[in-house]
Amino acid sequence: MLVQVLVVIGWFVAMVVVMSLIEHQVHCRLMHKKPRNVLLKNLRVRQKIFTSHAVEHHTQYRKSFHDEPLPPGEDRGIRLNLWEGLVECLPLSLVLWGLSAITGYSTFLVGACVWPMVVALHHTIWNQIHLEMHKPEGRFFKNWAAYKFVARHHFLHHRYPDKNFNVAFPVGDFLCGTTAKASPDDWQAMRAEGIA
Repeated sequence: MLVQVLVVIGWFVAMVVVMSLIEHQVHCRLMHKKPRNVLLKNLRVRQKIFTSHAVEHHTQYRKSFHDEPLPPGEDRGIRLNLWEGLVECLPLSLVLWGLSAITGYSTFLVGACVWPMVVALHHTIWNQIHLEMHKPEGRFFKNWAAYKFVARHHFLHHRYPDKNFNVAFPVGDFLCGTTAKASPDDWQAMRAEGIA
């Protein structure tokens, strides 16, 4: 029984790291860097992702980290779609399921089941904290130390767009060396925001 619990915990931790690295790379490469590849340059969806995030989102929240809450449905630009996330996580789950079938190791099957749960957890946490950062409503976690830590991390991303690409699980920034260091002015601004 203990071994099975440790296997689940191990897969959970590994998948949180994978999710963090995916979030980091998608945010860094798709949302902040113009495509160099000729094929990707002309894709309308690729241009829309870049413009929506790097231009519109960062312009709106560069000087002021937050503004007034919006009615449901009008905050789509700062939320992740849970259903899209679950569809996007299917390839890795299918690969892990296939490895379990080929090798006979049930631990891969555990990974195949844990991965969608981590994606759902990531998207749910991401949506709640990102909305609280930019559209504060005084959610129940607003005074938690963990929330303030990721809020400061994201605040610095808006000051230094080439740093702090993670929002929910900042492991990817630490592993990739893209963590911003706050200046005294940054700390003063974060204190004014109530996140320091």
